[in-house]
Amino acid sequence: MVEKLVIVESPSKAKTIQKYLGKGYKVLSSQGHVRDLPPSKFGIKMDKKFIPEFEILKGKEKIVRELKAKARGCDVLLASDNDREGEAIAWHLSNILKLDLKKKNRIVFNEITEKVIRESVKRPRTVDMSMVNSQLTRRILDRIVGYKVSPVLWKVFKYGLSAGRVQSVALRILCEQEKKIQKFRPQKYYEIITEIFNTKAKLKFFDGLSLSKEPFDSLNKAQEALKYVSSSVFKILDVQNKKISLKAPLPFKTSTLQQAAASELGFAVSRTMKIAQRLYEGVDIGGETIALITYMRTDSYRISDVAHEKAKEFILKNYGQEYAAKRKNVKKSALSQDAHEAIRPTYPGLNPEPLKSKLSKEFYALYSLIWKRFMSSQMTDSLYDKQIIKVSDEKERALFVMEFKKRTFDGFEKVVPSRNETNEFPNVHNADEVKIESPSISEQETKPPSRYTEASLVKKMESVGIGRPSTYATIIQTLLSRKYVERDKRSLIPTFLGMLVNDFLTKEFSRIVNLKFTASMEKELDGIEEGKSDWQKILKEFNDDFVKNLERVSEEVKSGKHKLSLPTDADCSKCKAKMVLKYGRYGAYLECLKCDEKKKIPNGSNLQFDGKIVHVELSVPEVLNEKCPKCGAPLVKRIGRYGEFISCSRYPECDYTRPIVKYARGHCPKCGARTVMRKSKRGKIFYMCENNPASCDFISWYEPSDYKCPQDGEVLYYKKKKGSEVLFCQKCKKEYSIEDFLKD
Repeated sequence: MVEKLVIVESPSKAKTIQKYLGKGYKVLSSQGHVRDLPPSKFGIKMDKKFIPEFEILKGKEKIVRELKAKARGCDVLLASDNDREGEAIAWHLSNILKLDLKKKNRIVFNEITEKVIRESVKRPRTVDMSMVNSQLTRRILDRIVGYKVSPVLWKVFKYGLSAGRVQSVALRILCEQEKKIQKFRPQKYYEIITEIFNTKAKLKFFDGLSLSKEPFDSLNKAQEALKYVSSSVFKILDVQNKKISLKAPLPFKTSTLQQAAASELGFAVSRTMKIAQRLYEGVDIGGETIALITYMRTDSYRISDVAHEKAKEFILKNYGQEYAAKRKNVKKSALSQDAHEAIRPTYPGLNPEPLKSKLSKEFYALYSLIWKRFMSSQMTDSLYDKQIIKVSDEKERALFVMEFKKRTFDGFEKVVPSRNETNEFPNVHNADEVKIESPSISEQETKPPSRYTEASLVKKMESVGIGRPSTYATIIQTLLSRKYVERDKRSLIPTFLGMLVNDFLTKEFSRIVNLKFTASMEKELDGIEEGKSDWQKILKEFNDDFVKNLERVSEEVKSGKHKLSLPTDADCSKCKAKMVLKYGRYGAYLECLKCDEKKKIPNGSNLQFDGKIVHVELSVPEVLNEKCPKCGAPLVKRIGRYGEFISCSRYPECDYTRPIVKYARGHCPKCGARTVMRKSKRGKIFYMCENNPASCDFISWYEPSDYKCPQDGEVLYYKKKKGSEVLFCQKCKKEYSIEDFLKD
């Protein structure tokens, strides 16, 4: 019997599938892509056709040699992921291993269970060249834009910047929102608030005008309304009783999972996808590797009949007949490829609670989120009684509208409880007199538009058809790594550099950063995948237009037209003339055109460009009450690339610097010395003994305390939990309140 070689993308997936297939099969991993366009040259021949020149990725040579050796004399089955990227990997492997593309050696699956894996190896198909061509088109388009536009940015701004076909559109979305925020000017308005039926109430209508749409814009108007409300007698104008239902949610697709994980768990998009990938490939549970969820890159809400039946069995057994919903048919979105099912538990009956002690905290949190969403999506709607009470004066000039809801059947909320229920309904009837308690004026201010978070940016990109489920995390990560965007808590804020780059691209490469054009290109890629469009024709049409634009801009850059020199409000320290902002090898700096004085812009400075002038607020180093040990000048605290540090105030004449040492609250658990706080290259805080590495090797991601565990006497560590802080023991896993130790 000829052994079959199955090639998957990841090692953990290989381990899980090997267990299911057993003897007669050898499962190996390609560890993702093994071949790509060269990193150091354009790599695309463009004569009559677009021909990519692929090469083995650096570091993958050993893997390729092993796959070639193992493939000799074996039937090869290519089991990369079931999407365009996975199909392209299968095609690359076919070429590397010299497999016959007409032969059926491609297998796909959306869940890693023994039944599905065994069925998939019995039904191989040929590599889908339409999917491959769609992926190649995307890759070539991105290479054309990135490889040709990025050098233009280097000449205008600084080396190391990049442009991307989808990345630049995402940046435009963020920058346009930031401009709206900068232009926003708050307006004061006034509300009349009171208490009715022991519940806070706002005046909704006055003299026939809706105060939700047109609130009081002056204090005088609000005072007149308050005077009237305070002196009037109010009665029940109308009582309406309704029965309403709250619809069960849809299961997750990639974008909605990313949004929910961000809002409910605080996970970045990239973190969510890494954890989901592991849950899909298989995690260790009690010594056994089990795949917990189905494929996590999907834009479909579809659920298989088998999954629905399994969910129904669980619901009937644990909740009862009235909670089991009938089969739901969800209308496919016009932008959805619908190639996969929605993201769901591989085994619907596997409740997350028993797994809590067997999974890491983040694995459990994400699996629980997915399981609850899927199970609730297969349950009945929750039911409510709703009461709407209108309270008005006799002349009906002032009207309060109050709503109350009372849940009568929890339905899907049995699994995901909500806070939709309010107080008990007031026992009132039409014409009953109502007491208005302590009416007053509340001064409010209009709020600026909200900045995008990772979750809301994903939602926006999906709604306008930009990118695909597999690309959202990469797009955001690229914007952050290029310093076009920075995080402020959960918000994504364009940097000064990001705003300038966006303005340049929007003006000079308007088609590339056009939302409608980018969305239409996504549809073209879908057409190629479906076999309806010619990929070479689409590439030629794009490139012909792009080259004309690129040649124009390149000539203008050579002539010096786009040489960046922006006027600022910063004064030259020598001649007091206004300086201009320029970009050099190391970023932005200020220069005086009158006396050639140049000035570095310190980290932490605030730069705002209003379209005409750059407003500059330079960060001023904090002077310390300490002298420089080298030259005797005062020492100052500065902000550098990796945070705060101390240096001589005469820098660069004197180069003395030292880091700012921050000590942990607890001492070293090994030697009793002080523990210092450090920051990794990725910005993550860790703790180490001040004697490390000289005489002590203690290092920890958690901050040690000086308290001991009452259970086993081990050192307790601080950790965050649900917005607060607790002490926990790494040995016995017990957690304690800090207050319990402070009492002692």
